[in-house]
Amino acid sequence: MPHQQIIALGGDLAAVRSLVARVAPLVTYCGEAFAYHEERVDIAKRTATFGRESFAAMSAAGRLRWLNIAIGAKPLAEAGITAPQAADRSFALGLSARSTTLGDPRQPGTPGHRDGWLVGSPDAPPDLLLILACEHAYSLAEFVAEVLQLVSGAGLAVLYSEAGTRLPKDEEHFGFRDGISQPGVRGTVGDDPASLLTRRKLSPSHEDDAPEFSAPGEVLVWPGEFIFGYPMQDPHHFQRALPENLVDPFLVDGSFLVFRRLRQHVGAFRRAARSLVEQLTAFEEFREVDEAWLQARLVGRWPSGAPVQVFENGDPHDPPGSLDRFNNFAFRNAVPEVTTLDGETIPGTAADQNGLLCPFAAHIRKVNPRDARTNLGPATQTQKLRLLRRGIPYGPAWQSSEDDDATDRGLLFISYQRSIRLQFETLTQDWMNSSINPEGSAGHDVLVGQSRRESSGRTGVFTRKSGGPFRELATAEEWIEPTGGGYFFAPSRQAITSFLEAGEEGERQ
Repeated sequence: MPHQQIIALGGDLAAVRSLVARVAPLVTYCGEAFAYHEERVDIAKRTATFGRESFAAMSAAGRLRWLNIAIGAKPLAEAGITAPQAADRSFALGLSARSTTLGDPRQPGTPGHRDGWLVGSPDAPPDLLLILACEHAYSLAEFVAEVLQLVSGAGLAVLYSEAGTRLPKDEEHFGFRDGISQPGVRGTVGDDPASLLTRRKLSPSHEDDAPEFSAPGEVLVWPGEFIFGYPMQDPHHFQRALPENLVDPFLVDGSFLVFRRLRQHVGAFRRAARSLVEQLTAFEEFREVDEAWLQARLVGRWPSGAPVQVFENGDPHDPPGSLDRFNNFAFRNAVPEVTTLDGETIPGTAADQNGLLCPFAAHIRKVNPRDARTNLGPATQTQKLRLLRRGIPYGPAWQSSEDDDATDRGLLFISYQRSIRLQFETLTQDWMNSSINPEGSAGHDVLVGQSRRESSGRTGVFTRKSGGPFRELATAEEWIEPTGGGYFFAPSRQAITSFLEAGEEGERQ
């Protein structure tokens, strides 16, 4: 949905339960979201576009309004529901308590320190998170007004409320297309074996112990990595599942939700890129590179989303075919040419195991090393760290003529995962903020990492030939500033009922 609103609320257990009861009939569940997605894809195929024309055609058929809820640890504990806290210690502690683990500032008064957050500071943790989404801004405004009336009637306080809007070509404020690479999720919606949760663009793989792709570059992952109650990914085999351990019924069909409000200092990013280019062009082998080249290597993609590994010499701006052309690559091994079930031929891609094209510290390589062996083990282990990530920009689009430092803009980051600690926090702490992990090569995730424990700041490492020389660049300037968020549990329909009915004196173990 192109327009979303995030509302964080606080109050006692009675007030939280009152609102959950009021909004429960409005909650959008998987089947409805799946039907919307399938209709959108079908319309896009008929109109040969994924643009706003497709959305407009859908809107004519009906009014689209989505709502999701997620509950904090405190009201769950007060209701005697302890299964989520037992399943994930980080959830029990909360985001503000874990912020320095994520690399956030330790010194009070520093920009980004939790004490100054707009939402989720230690003295005002949210008890309930609402996510509203609509097709049009005016529809969202109407929906928000209706929900806020319910909030007022329940006696909850609005701690934070902010809208986000998709930018053209799904860009984020730094100017790069976002969300191209997502995991495919195995399984079906309901009992119909034909209703695959992730549409297949490629024929099923029958090669034992090899990744199976639903689309070029989109590896299928077992649903238990994101949702409780389903088979989990075998860490040693791409196509096998681990049986789900017995879990508390409250957790089944639920997921942990991470919300991070991240301010983006676009001017600082661009200034730092100029400074880094000056450092890099001092070396003969990098004499001809410019800011666009460097920014693309920090991300791993050009602004259009084209991977630098495939399009080494410049941004093609539009994919030569579908967006699948921008995702058919790996790092350690060459990827063969594939033909989709729709008849599109996607060229193969050469390997880049030495980081000559896509640096080891590039953002896309840090968070998803694809087929590379990591500090955790073989490439199959990487599938255990995938997230269902959804982010939407907030604030006005950046204009080169305006004072960037005076304008608040950034990303409302949302991720769903089975384990906050083993997925989201591991990615952030052990990979993005590490100068070594995941592939054992030097360099932080300079784009979004926060290496605040090191006086030199974040470092990126570049090389143009196998074996070096390795050129190290450093920047202490921060262009991503955490300004709030929280850890929540997104419950199933049955879990919502359980939360409303749980007795104050009863406890679930």
